[in-house]
Amino acid sequence: MTDGLNWKIFEAQDYCLLRKELYGIPWYGSDTSPANLYFLQKKYDIRMCRKDSFLFRYYSGESVNRRGYGFPFALLDINSARTSAEYDSKSLASALKTIISDAQNNNREPKLILVSERQKTEIDKCLADELTGYKIEWVTERNDSDYMYSSRALAELKGKTYHKKKNHLSRFMRTYENRWKFKSLKEEGVSEDIVKVSSIWMGENGNDDLEVLRMEHESIKQALSVSEIFSMMGGVLYVDDKPVAMTMASPVNSYVVDVHFEKCLGEYAANGAYAAINWCFANTVTDYEFLNREEDMGVEGLRKAKLSYHPDIILDKWYGVLTRC
Repeated sequence: MTDGLNWKIFEAQDYCLLRKELYGIPWYGSDTSPANLYFLQKKYDIRMCRKDSFLFRYYSGESVNRRGYGFPFALLDINSARTSAEYDSKSLASALKTIISDAQNNNREPKLILVSERQKTEIDKCLADELTGYKIEWVTERNDSDYMYSSRALAELKGKTYHKKKNHLSRFMRTYENRWKFKSLKEEGVSEDIVKVSSIWMGENGNDDLEVLRMEHESIKQALSVSEIFSMMGGVLYVDDKPVAMTMASPVNSYVVDVHFEKCLGEYAANGAYAAINWCFANTVTDYEFLNREEDMGVEGLRKAKLSYHPDIILDKWYGVLTRC
């Protein structure tokens, strides 16, 4: 597909190395998550390439915001003593030139997508200092913004800020007193119960786009099949030994966990089970600074729910085309 970059679809086994190479990168976004790159490969036709100590990504999604080049990730040399991937404006300029050349070779725009505020700042500095013959006009899309939360805050639910969430949690505990428990993903039978919750939830929400729900259900099963590669975490909430809610996540790096899936059966959701599974899981990941609960996709109810947990950061994403000055 290319002269400049040897694009390929990464297989599950490729991620054994890639996860180690990406673990030191200082980014928070859900698109940075190695697991998400794998799960969304088919949906957005993501191709990747390692070159010059960078990971290049190209998305061929149907939406304009999912068609273009991702921010080039500096890869950690796993044989060095460094614990984070480092680069400067000169190496980033070289990576951007590689993108421009590849775009020319493949007759497409050198468009950058899903760029975080910090990445945008890095690119702007690079254009000002090194790549002075190019400019970029940025636009943002609120529907793509990630919601970042302090894991400890969600585990403790202290103060007036979380008063409503504590009430929801208390309702669940009162309603199902001495009848509920949470089991982590690593415990026996939990993987099967995650699939069971997802299947029942899909049936309850059949009035939505069924094909989209089926794709997500398949993604959940896929995530379980590669759980060791991506260090998947999560668990199931039970009432009377019946699985009623599930969550699955994976580490982006040493300080961010990305929550990929969260489902709760309707009867129990009405009695606070979403608050309960969120709280239970948060208490298992307090060694990480943040939980990234991903974007709201412009869904009004989902946006309201994510805002109700009072995000510490709303991580905006930016889009722009590299053009000559």
